[in-house]
Amino acid sequence: MKNFIFFHLLKFLIVSLLTYNMFAVSVLYLPSINIKSFFWQWTPYSYKQALGFPNHLDKASLLNKSNRLLVLSFLNKSIYKDFLDIDFWNYKHILESMDRDNIKEFEKSFYKTFKLSKNNPRINLELRNYFIRNYTKFSPDYRNKVLKSFF
Repeated sequence: MKNFIFFHLLKFLIVSLLTYNMFAVSVLYLPSINIKSFFWQWTPYSYKQALGFPNHLDKASLLNKSNRLLVLSFLNKSIYKDFLDIDFWNYKHILESMDRDNIKEFEKSFYKTFKLSKNNPRINLELRNYFIRNYTKFSPDYRNKVLKSFF
């Protein structure tokens, strides 16, 4: 009797996982960007899959502001999935530095990139130099946070 219940539970679990994965992959292939960005926060994939094959957002021109905003919207949906990924924060930091309208988001992503690059001396040095050159462009709150992280 226990084997019978266990077998049905296992079968139900496998079917539900397959259904969820089919749903998550089908979200990638939806033609509408609005529907895709709405469902993206519930898929298990990182930002690299959103920018990759079905969307080709990694090949879109970032000089166009609408493309930048579209990529940033996908990145904002993936913040909690890629919270400790330095490449994610670096890419977000670069996109936000192109558009000075989002100065608060830029400062937050710069600070997180700086904190995560603590063990990478080359990137950390580049970020320190960037901060020193653009010290006056940061708000006093983030200036203090970054300066505390310097030491």
